[in-house]
Amino acid sequence: MKAIVFPLLTILLMCLSSCEGRTGYLDEGQENTLSMLTGKEWVEVYADYGLGYEQVIEDRTVIYYFDLKGNGWCAVGSLKDETVKENVRYFQWTFTTENFAVIQTAGNAMDGYWLIKKLTPTELWVQCSTHDPVLVPNQTTTFYKYKARTISK
Repeated sequence: MKAIVFPLLTILLMCLSSCEGRTGYLDEGQENTLSMLTGKEWVEVYADYGLGYEQVIEDRTVIYYFDLKGNGWCAVGSLKDETVKENVRYFQWTFTTENFAVIQTAGNAMDGYWLIKKLTPTELWVQCSTHDPVLVPNQTTTFYKYKARTISK
């Protein structure tokens, strides 16, 4: 009996010690993405709907906000007047990939996916789709550019 139990325990301990499970902490890249994405308003400045239909936003726009708890809102607003926020709608959001490249949103504001093409502290470029772009890569998408706007208090 000891001859069977000891090798099994040894194998089990080796497997457990070699497993690299999640620790609950974010890596540096994930922290950077979160700090650049959250806590500011993202104001739409450009949209490419495909088939040659592009739009450069001059004033009336859509604004998005993401917080660290996975909540957000969107509103119709103005590029020129940061106090204008009409038709505010709320949603929940999460990342669907480990590298935080895809955002999934759900709620009365929108349901869909944002594939992040570029994210800096001042710019967010996304490709929006109705299905996860990792699972369904060749679907119809809309490309948007957003500029960051800090919130006045």
